[in-house]
Amino acid sequence: MNVTTSFAEGSSMQRVLMNRLHAGGIPEATDLPLAVDMRGPRMGEIHSNAWFSSVNFLAYALNDKPFDLALNAYTTRVLVENGRAVGVSVMSPDKRTHIIRARNVVVSASTLETPRILLNSGIQGPAIGRYLTNHSFLLGTGKISRSQFSENIGNLSILKRETRQSPYQIQILGPDQYFSYQQFEEKVLPEQISVVYAAFGLVESRRENRVYLDPGERDDYSVPMIQVNFSYSDRDNAVINQMREGIIRSAASMGVALDGEPALFPPGSDVHESCTCRMGTDPATSATNRFGQIHGVSGLYVADNSVIPLLAAANPTNSTVALAIRMTDHIVLQSR
Repeated sequence: MNVTTSFAEGSSMQRVLMNRLHAGGIPEATDLPLAVDMRGPRMGEIHSNAWFSSVNFLAYALNDKPFDLALNAYTTRVLVENGRAVGVSVMSPDKRTHIIRARNVVVSASTLETPRILLNSGIQGPAIGRYLTNHSFLLGTGKISRSQFSENIGNLSILKRETRQSPYQIQILGPDQYFSYQQFEEKVLPEQISVVYAAFGLVESRRENRVYLDPGERDDYSVPMIQVNFSYSDRDNAVINQMREGIIRSAASMGVALDGEPALFPPGSDVHESCTCRMGTDPATSATNRFGQIHGVSGLYVADNSVIPLLAAANPTNSTVALAIRMTDHIVLQSR
């Protein structure tokens, strides 16, 4: 996944503001780790797609063996026979139903859609759809004079890590939109440049936060729509207050004048929803085992954010990809 902390290496803005954070009593500030390909061309390889995406794995897989890819196929149900997954039922845009048979079925449709498919398939599990977890998300912006940095200002990519006492992280990015820019994009910076503070807070995993089927509402393919029940606890709100104070303190240490009070976004704005098919050993509180296989259904696996058992303050994407690779290795070993 090419995770690196060298994205802002050599940037005067990074060096100056990192030093100010440390001097201001925020030692947990560090270079932001990013899944980005920093390698140069070598032996004819061209590394032009810098940002990592799991979609890249589809291209890599073709180097191993050919595979079939069903396009515009809307999955409605997982097919289970005698306690084992045997395929999926899909519908094409013309609403025709097709059956795709498989030795193993891996559902990776998102934290909201995966439990919807499983529940619509009649797959029972007291934890399926439960324990919906996301991050509380605050966003702050501010201004600082570019004259405080060298002419070749570089970019800003700082992470204020979470700690036990401060269970949130802040991603500090800049200048303006040039945290990342194209090679040939003209970079024009005003005298006062913008710095962004994106804070993600720890949220409790609670059983009552869930997604569930609404039999009274169906989509165009006659699949029941979902309803979402979610709220922040008193502990979550306490973390939100810490996040707000953390942004204000970080900006003051860096010499950044905030544009106003950091804004709390509605639940789901972080796009980090997780845990609705969480893995674990107890079927009463988890949907899958440690390899992502649904309890009681052989050959049926989950491989998206929903399988994460608990969500820390960090973006879960790389953890989800790592768990999916681990699950794939398990399926290969089981299939030999």
